[in-house]
Order: sequence, then C-alpha cells, then structure tokens
Amino acid sequence: MNIRKVFFGICLTLICAGCVTALSPLQRRTIEARDLEGTFDDAFKATLQVFQDFGYIVKSSDYQSGVIQGETGYKKNIFFGTMTNVEITATIEQFGAGRVKERISLVKKVKSPSEQGILEDSRIVDDPELFQRMYEAIQKEMFIRQNLAR
Repeated sequence: MNIRKVFFGICLTLICAGCVTALSPLQRRTIEARDLEGTFDDAFKATLQVFQDFGYIVKSSDYQSGVIQGETGYKKNIFFGTMTNVEITATIEQFGAGRVKERISLVKKVKSPSEQGILEDSRIVDDPELFQRMYEAIQKEMFIRQNLAR
C-alpha cells in the first residue's frame, strides 16, 4: 500500500511538472523589462548594436518614440515543412537622470503549409536566460559608450 502511494506521488509530480501555464502580463513584464543605468541615446544605440550581435536584422527604428523592431531570417525545417523566424521589439524611455526603462519582446512565428493555405502560429518567447543575456550585453555596451570619447 505504501509503495502505491509513493508511486502515485511520483506520477502526480511528473504530470504537474510537465504542465505549461501561461504567464500573466505582470510576470511577462518582469522577464521582458529592465531599468538600465545611462542615457536614452546610449540605450538606443546599445540596443541596436546588441540586436545585431544576437543575429537580428533591424527592420525599423524610431528614435523619437524609442522603438526598435527586427527579426531573424526564416529557417526552413525540411522534415516538417515549416518555416520559423523570431520578431523582436524594444521600447526605450528615459526615466530621470541616468536611468532608462527598456522592454524587449520576442515573438516566435512558425509558418506551415495546410490544405487551407499557409498557417501561422505565433508564440511569445519567455526565456528568462535569453533576456538576461541580452540586457547584460546592452548594459555592457552602454558602459563602453559612456566611458569612451565619442
């Protein structure tokens, strides 16, 4: 009887661990947004640089509104017949002297053929480690810009 309870507990734990729950907007914001030290100008230029370093093609940028948009090229999966790319958007705002708020959002898009034509599945990317690496690179680039004669 005790073995059954242990086995049931292990199975229940594995099932619950495999469940995927959607993040709330507040949870997503804590992953996607950061306060950075520096000026709007340095943050904007550093973000452009980091996007390119991470393999994104900058499609548009608007300095006045603080928006940068880019994407990866499409990658084709021959086995499944799908094409995948990732779109990235950053919004940057100056908040007081020496403080910038930035939010980066990523959307993965998968296109697949069907009898009705091309279907597109879009999903928000919520990989905390990826966002952490990007923000560390942006802050590092801002630090370099602040300490170099421009």
